[in-house]
Amino acid sequence: MAIALNERTVVMVGGEDRLTFLDGLVTCSTKTLAPGALAYGALLTPQGKILTDLFVHTRDDHLFLDLPASAAADIVRRLTMYKLRAAVTLETTDAAVILGEGPPDPRAVTVSVALDGAVDGFDVGGRSIGVGTPGDAAPYHAARIAAGIPDAVLDFELGDAFPHDANMDITGAVDFQKGCFVGQEVVSRMRHRGTARRRTVRVSADAPLPETGAPVTANGRVIGRLGTTVGAAGLAVVRIDRVKGEVKAGDVTVRLAPPPGATFALAGEEASEGAGA
Repeated sequence: MAIALNERTVVMVGGEDRLTFLDGLVTCSTKTLAPGALAYGALLTPQGKILTDLFVHTRDDHLFLDLPASAAADIVRRLTMYKLRAAVTLETTDAAVILGEGPPDPRAVTVSVALDGAVDGFDVGGRSIGVGTPGDAAPYHAARIAAGIPDAVLDFELGDAFPHDANMDITGAVDFQKGCFVGQEVVSRMRHRGTARRRTVRVSADAPLPETGAPVTANGRVIGRLGTTVGAAGLAVVRIDRVKGEVKAGDVTVRLAPPPGATFALAGEEASEGAGA
């Protein structure tokens, strides 16, 4: 079963310079992407904050950027400004983002937690561009929660979050070896100095969680915001150095845990070996 994500929009990037043009702007590598490949990354402000997350779908003669619909107009405007004399074309399309077919989600592959099994009978293994029918995306969101993988808008606010807030250094969305991209200096400095304090964590409870946006508190002090929820499980971006005492999401007592593959720990815990967040 394949469904379409209505909250995502597809922007087509053409022209002979498309791979190198995008490679110099976004956090993931695109210069050597082969047709049929799928990459995940972000476009940042010069100050290192996320303007949009994006999946890069490659075809023989075009790239397709799968990004939040709410950000599409601004991103096309910014890319148009950046292209100058590059041989690049930009066009918003009517194509849909299809779940359940195509290449596997690269975020899950990177953290070694596959989204390619069946969750409640729904195959969330692939992500592609095409024509699809809107459907129930709850199984997809449940799989993301289990893997600790956030989505833009639902889990982190565009224009306000750094890549480390969205665990992009863990999910392979930032290529620290490829060279320059917009915001690289800030993001690299956060990595090398270990200054990231806001992170996406998994949330669990013994009762249904409140809606997205509810405050997460520790001993009554706000430490973050609740993101995606499915029943008693969810995600939240929190200050990991302030997770102490009784933690609640709204009025519900919750437990917080780092995602699989995390290189960070919550306050009072030890980070995984090789942590360098």
